[in-house]
Amino acid sequence: MRTVRTPSTASNTMRILYLVHRIPYPPDKGDKIRSFRWLSHLAENHEIHLVTLLDDEGDRPHVAALDQYCRSVHVAAMPRLASGLSAARRLLGSDPLSLAWFHQAESQRAVDAILAKEDVDVALCFSSTTAEYLKRHPSLPRVMDMVDVDSSKFASYSERERLLRRRLYAMEGKRLAAYEEDIARDFDATVLCTEPEAAMLRARVPEARIDVIGNGVDLPPSSLIPEDRPEPRLLFIGAMDYLPNVDAVVFGAKEILPRIREVIPEASFHIVGRNPTRDVVELGGLPGVEVHGAVDSLEPHLAKASAALIPLRIARGIQNKVLEAMSWELPVVTTPKILSSLGAESGKHLEVGESADALARAAIKVLGDRGAARAMGEAARRFVADRFEWRSCETAMERLLEECAAAEACS
Repeated sequence: MRTVRTPSTASNTMRILYLVHRIPYPPDKGDKIRSFRWLSHLAENHEIHLVTLLDDEGDRPHVAALDQYCRSVHVAAMPRLASGLSAARRLLGSDPLSLAWFHQAESQRAVDAILAKEDVDVALCFSSTTAEYLKRHPSLPRVMDMVDVDSSKFASYSERERLLRRRLYAMEGKRLAAYEEDIARDFDATVLCTEPEAAMLRARVPEARIDVIGNGVDLPPSSLIPEDRPEPRLLFIGAMDYLPNVDAVVFGAKEILPRIREVIPEASFHIVGRNPTRDVVELGGLPGVEVHGAVDSLEPHLAKASAALIPLRIARGIQNKVLEAMSWELPVVTTPKILSSLGAESGKHLEVGESADALARAAIKVLGDRGAARAMGEAARRFVADRFEWRSCETAMERLLEECAAAEACS
C-alpha cells in the first residue's frame, strides 16, 4: 500500500474508503468510466483510500496514475488459477461464485489495515462483490453502487446457454439475488443506474433505501462531427470479452447484417473493442464484417460511421456505448431494453427493434435516408446533452455519501 497524497485539513472533507472490483483506470469501458468518474470527482474535496483489483495485466502500467487522486492506493492481482479453485470449492456452499474472483485475501488485509489506522467516515463500494470486504466492519457507514441488478443478468445468460453453463448461470443468478438483497438491507443506501433496475430491487427489498444515479457522457466538440456520413458503415464499440457484447455482435453480424445487405449490398459492420473472443474474431470472415480489436482512439471510427448498430439482448442499465454514439450524432439502432433505460423516444432519438428482421429494417431506414439520419443524430445529441451530464451524477453521489456519513456522526 502506497501513501500518495497529503491529507486535506478542510472541515467538510470526508475520508472515504473506495472499494472497486477492478482498477478504475484507464476509463476506457463502461464500468471503469463510471467508477473513475466517482474517483476523480470525490478526490477534488475528499481523501480517498482506494482498494481495487487488477484483472488485466495490461492495466498494470496505469496503476501509478491513481496516485494523484488518492491518499492511499492498494492494488491486488486477481490470480485466475487460485480464484478458479476457490470457485470450485464454493459450488457446495451458498455464496455467489463471483466472490471467488473478487474477494481476495490480500485486499481484505488492506481494508482491515486502513480501517484500523484511519478514521474513515464512509465506504463506497462499486459492484456488489466488493460488499464482502466490509462484513467485519458492520458499524461503518456504507453506500453500494450496484450499478445493475447482476442477478437478473445471470438469469438471462442461463437462457442462452446449454447444459452445464445453463445450470451454473442459473445457480449464480439465484445466489447473487439473495446476496443483493442482503446488501440492500445492510447498507445505508444502494445505488442503481436506472429506474427500471431500482424498481426491480425495491420490489424484492421494499424496506431498503435504493437510489438512482445515472451515467453521463462527455460531448465531443462539434468540430469533430462530420457534416456528411455517406458510407453505409455500422459501428459497435465495447469490451469484446463481455458476454452481452459478444452476444450482440454475433447476432448483428450473423443475423442482422445479411438482411441489411440484401437491400444495401455495400453495408458493413465494424466491431471495435479489446480482447475479442474467438467467436468475435471469427466474425471477421463474414462478408461485410470487420473486427478491429483494441484501437488507440475511438474518434476515427465514430467519425467514419453512419450509424451505430447496438443489438443488446442481455445487457441492462444505461449503456455508455449508446450515449457515446448519440453524443457523436450517430443514429442508434438498438433493442427495447436499452430504450426503456434511457427514456428516449423511438423514431426521434434512436431506432428500436426486437427481432433480426425489425432491427435490419430500422438500420436500412437510417442508412437509406441521410437527411432523416442526420436529423435523428442531432436530436440524439441534444437529448443526451440535456439528460446525461456527468457533473450532476457526480454531485448526487457526493451528497449521498455526505448524508450517510453525517447520519452516522449524529447517531
